[in-house]
Amino acid sequence: MLTGFLRTVILFFVTTIVLRLMGKRQLAQLQPYEVVITLMISDLATQPMGDVEIPLLGGVVAIVTLLLMHSLLSSLSFWSIRLRSIICGRPSVLVRNGRICEDELKRLCFDLSDLMEGIRSQGLLGLHETGSVILETNGALSVCPAAENRPATRGEMGMEKTYDGIPLTLILDGRIQHRTLALSGRDEAWLMTLLSGQRIDKAKDVLVALLNTQGVLLVQEYGSGGRLLHIEAMKPEEVTW
Repeated sequence: MLTGFLRTVILFFVTTIVLRLMGKRQLAQLQPYEVVITLMISDLATQPMGDVEIPLLGGVVAIVTLLLMHSLLSSLSFWSIRLRSIICGRPSVLVRNGRICEDELKRLCFDLSDLMEGIRSQGLLGLHETGSVILETNGALSVCPAAENRPATRGEMGMEKTYDGIPLTLILDGRIQHRTLALSGRDEAWLMTLLSGQRIDKAKDVLVALLNTQGVLLVQEYGSGGRLLHIEAMKPEEVTW
């Protein structure tokens, strides 16, 4: 029993490390060859777990071999457009200018019900609001609304341009994130001064604190009755990240 436990722990960590080395895309939207590799890894990992007579090293070597194959195929698809189309395939246009491409649907055996479901999942009511729909190589549907249904941009409305970047997480689960705090160009004393002005004495009383690129610090306290605060932390022109 102890042997089986140790083999399972080892294979768990090996599989987790291999999937992590394959990149974040491996955990989200997969290309066809990545799906095959993931399925094979899961099968190779479960066999040594259930049968102690199968050498553990053999399963580890096979999993690492699949990692090398993934790296090779990823490199080939990165450097060659032709090989990329062979390995990953090409996107397919299912709706063009609000009109369904029937021949493409038939070629892909793509059901109309699935198409309508994909359109609704993107927040559109139906085909009458849709401009284009593209079936990506990983199987995801990219739905673009028609021009008359697209929200107006700040440029189209003649509004002043503003920098809208990624907010910095300064506190997470009551812990100060010193790396992102350094990116803001401020220090812990500055942060605690802002919090103390809102009657917050300790960082551990804060669930999350986000500093956006407009210089506003969004703070939520712990607890169902915790306050949600918007603090003017710095001027927009002082933002450096």
